[in-house]
Amino acid sequence: MTPTPATVCVKEVRPHGTCTLVVLCGEIDIHTAPDITLRLDALTYTGGADLLIDLRAVEFMDCTGVWLFDRARARTSGRHGRLRLICTRPATLHLLNHPRLRLGFEILDQLPEPIPPQAVA
Repeated sequence: MTPTPATVCVKEVRPHGTCTLVVLCGEIDIHTAPDITLRLDALTYTGGADLLIDLRAVEFMDCTGVWLFDRARARTSGRHGRLRLICTRPATLHLLNHPRLRLGFEILDQLPEPIPPQAVA
């Protein structure tokens, strides 16, 4: 049995301090985006979601990926949460920071140290 695209692209979902780390890999395109979107929708269903999406292992991403991250960010910010992306690949950074799109994603170049939940209280 062949794994579903989301199984292939969503490498890991785990707590990272006070946020949820989602590690993606492979290709993010029209074929894999629907399943990734379902996973991100489940994570952003409740209020206050703090998502940290690691794209460093993503080999290819088209504008469908930009759309799904913009959608996830709208869902998190609309529910008093936030979304941050970790990205170092130049082609992906160019797409995420395209001047005509003016999306203003919060993009990090490395995984930040986790903030313990008790430090936030």
